[in-house]
Amino acid sequence: MLLRWICVALGAVAGAAAQSASGARVLVVTPTGGGGEYSDYLDSLRARGFDLSVRGAGNASAALHGGDGARLYDHAVLLAPAARRLGAADAHGLVRFVDDGGNLVVAAGSDVSDTLRTLAAQFGVTFEARGSRVTDYGGADAHTVASARFADVPAVLGRQAAPVLFEGIGHRCAANALLTPVLRAPRTAFSAPAGDDVASGGALALVSVFQTRGNARVAFSGSAALFSNRLLRRGNRRFVDAVTQWTLQEKSVLRASPLRHALADGTRPEHYRVGSHARFEIDVAEFRGGAWHAFDADDVQLELAMLDPYVRATLNRTAHAGHATFHGALRLPDRYGTFTFRVNYKRPGLTSVDARDIVGIRPLRHDEYPRFLTAAYPYYAAALAMAAGFLALSAVWLWTGEPAAPAALRTGEPAAPARPRGRKQKTG
Repeated sequence: MLLRWICVALGAVAGAAAQSASGARVLVVTPTGGGGEYSDYLDSLRARGFDLSVRGAGNASAALHGGDGARLYDHAVLLAPAARRLGAADAHGLVRFVDDGGNLVVAAGSDVSDTLRTLAAQFGVTFEARGSRVTDYGGADAHTVASARFADVPAVLGRQAAPVLFEGIGHRCAANALLTPVLRAPRTAFSAPAGDDVASGGALALVSVFQTRGNARVAFSGSAALFSNRLLRRGNRRFVDAVTQWTLQEKSVLRASPLRHALADGTRPEHYRVGSHARFEIDVAEFRGGAWHAFDADDVQLELAMLDPYVRATLNRTAHAGHATFHGALRLPDRYGTFTFRVNYKRPGLTSVDARDIVGIRPLRHDEYPRFLTAAYPYYAAALAMAAGFLALSAVWLWTGEPAAPAALRTGEPAAPARPRGRKQKTG
């Protein structure tokens, strides 16, 4: 009993009242309706500020939705791997719970029920055959697998060093960008008893996480014993807390303000003009430790798109109390039409940010075109040179005098007849 309360105290120090960004109501489904072998894990959730409702798997009153269709809980933790029904919810009800924004922790085992298999299949997770177990004869205990093959996702796991003890069934993950295996089996481990299609090593996932496009989170563990008092006290607490904190949205949650934009002088026109200089701003905060903090990143980008992006630029960051402002100034494209100004930030483990605004960009009016174009200066010079040449030629032709006339023409006397140019004839 003393060791149990020491673990609870350590969880309270580490959590420090780090309540979830999406709510504190948690439905916990266990085989019997009590804490039992998961009491240390449930006590750590309470120490972090969650309001737990522990129900048995066969308790029909354990409903996720009320009569009006609204969610009764913000999170659900399923620790009954063999139960065919989880309270009043089936697999479709659990999927609906996630679609409505609820977060889900699913713990399975070698005797995983068809309900959990159907639920997992909706997220691209396929458990191995019923009765199989992850086995590793390279360890001290063939059925207690020690794995340190963590995924490189700091937003989910943070820093993990100690191997995680795992007793249960493995699963395979579909090729889905929303699904991430955070713990894989050791290279010497395999799924036993072996069937026709044996999964082994890195192809065998032990714990995976899924984040929907609506930012709801789901964690799948092939081992319910992972959360038990026995394995938590043997070194699993750090890993279990990291996965649970991420799934219940105690960390790595982003919140963004609407995208703000205006001209360089601060005015906001109804329609922008092609080639105008505009500035953009968006505030982003990250939830961790029970409070909102300035989000720290150097890869937040803004794109101006009309079907395809015409402009994409990285925004600068300015930190404030409780949030960070990402801002930038850029020149609008020389193309008119309906554009989408968008900040679409998606990174593994972080909730996605998709802030957008649809804005029209108009062409220049007839009186807004520049009087002279720099690129046309050579043509201007050529036209001026041709005009100057024409004027010079005209001046020469008009003001140049005629050649002098012969003297006879000036006195009026008839001119002597011209002598022929033939040979001279002799006389006499």
